[in-house]
Formats: sequence, structure tokens, C-alpha cells
Amino acid sequence: MDQAESLRRMLAPRTTRRVAVVGSERGAGATTVALGLSHALAMQGERVLLLDEDPATARATRLAGAAPAGTLADVQAGRLPLEAAAGAGTSAALSVLPAGRQRAGLDLPPSALAAFRSVLVDAAADADGALSPFAGGAHNVLIVMRPELASITAAYACIKRLHHLYAWRRFHLIVNMAASEAAVQAIMRNLARTASQYLGVEALCAGWLPSDPLVARGVQLGRCVVEAFPAAPATTALRRTAGAIGGWPMRAQTSAPAAVPALA
Repeated sequence: MDQAESLRRMLAPRTTRRVAVVGSERGAGATTVALGLSHALAMQGERVLLLDEDPATARATRLAGAAPAGTLADVQAGRLPLEAAAGAGTSAALSVLPAGRQRAGLDLPPSALAAFRSVLVDAAADADGALSPFAGGAHNVLIVMRPELASITAAYACIKRLHHLYAWRRFHLIVNMAASEAAVQAIMRNLARTASQYLGVEALCAGWLPSDPLVARGVQLGRCVVEAFPAAPATTALRRTAGAIGGWPMRAQTSAPAAVPALA
């Protein structure tokens, strides 16, 4: 069966996978996960584009060691081609692009992303919890949470909000700074049961990151933990999750809504 699935993937038309990485709340670790997975996918031989939607700190861009010449908004408006706008990271297979001020209804044609196997979005939500037009049209959404009760509650609220806004039915979750795999499994069982019972959606465990001081050390050095410390426990965890992304079912892309209705 594994060989048959591999053959189907090889023969299937190539699609650039777009993954929106969303923090359940501020400080959950979405940038750490988005940047780490981007490096891990690049290490697997993929060409990866990381879209940085944090205009205030551009943390993902900085930690990737990239110097982009433009933004996604520049590419959408036709001011620059994507390859010229994006900056190369420390890994030649990783390119980074700040989002800039995106405009609804102005997406990129598939041909613009054809050089990349995966596009990861370090996604930023607005005051109403809606994602950018680019992130809102992603094939997959990955929610980053922590094992504390407040973060678990925020993750469920995030699932509910994104389900209502974009009709997503499948959510992957990764638990950051977890104490043990057993604790993660208990959290995910409860969250998956609640999401299925009350929302009719799937909440799937995409992995977990241990509490690893080398993550913070990498930030101090201005580098991603995956690139700086290949043998770190967090690097091992991120590479494991990255290896599974290719098997995630891909949701059909849709445009993000131009106007966001209030949720009850």
C-alpha cells in the first residue's frame, strides 16, 4: 500500500502546497514552527517559500538570514517577479518574502509559485481573527498551541473561528514546549473529541516540540534552531513533522472572504 501511494503521488500533477501556520494566541510559537518546518523541508530537498506576515518585527525573515528586495504585495501588483522579490535564507533552498499590504482578490497565479514545492505562511490574524487573503486560501492550516489550559482553550476558539470563516473541516495541531508525548496525546484526544462533537471538524495531531533551551539559544544567535543545532530535540521534532506534511490531504484552495461577518 505504501508503494502504491508513493506511485500515485509521483504520477499526480504537481501542486505547490500552501500551509498557513497560525498561533492559537500570541507567544504560542508559530514563528518558531513556521521557520523550523521551512528549514526542515528544505533539508529534505524541497524548494520552500516562507511568507512572513509580521511587519512589526519581521522575525522569521531575520532569523532566516534573508534580505528580500520586495513583498508579496509588490508581486501581486506586478512591480516585481516573485524570484526577484524574495530573499534567500541561509539554506539555498529556502526563500523568504514579507507579506506587505495584501489586497483581497489579488492572489498569485499557480505559475508564480511553480518553482516552489511548499509555501509556508507565518500567518497573522486581524482583530476579528481573520487571516490574510493568501493564508486564508491555504491547502492546510497548522495551529500551534502550548500545553497550558489557556492555550488549549484558545486553540479550540481558533478552530471554531477559522471553521466559520473559511469552512475548513480539517485542522492540524502541534503542541509547543510539551513535557511528554503522553501529555500531548491526552490534550489531543480531548480537543479532537470536542471539535468533532460540537463543530463536526477533525483536529489532528501534527506533532509536538519539547521544551528545548536550544530554541532560545538559536534566537539569541539570530538563527533558526533547525539550521543552528541539527541534533537538538526540537530540530528532531520539527523534521519529523515536516516529513509527514507531504501526506496531508490538500484542501481545495479558495479565496479569503472580502468582508468578515461577526461570529455569534
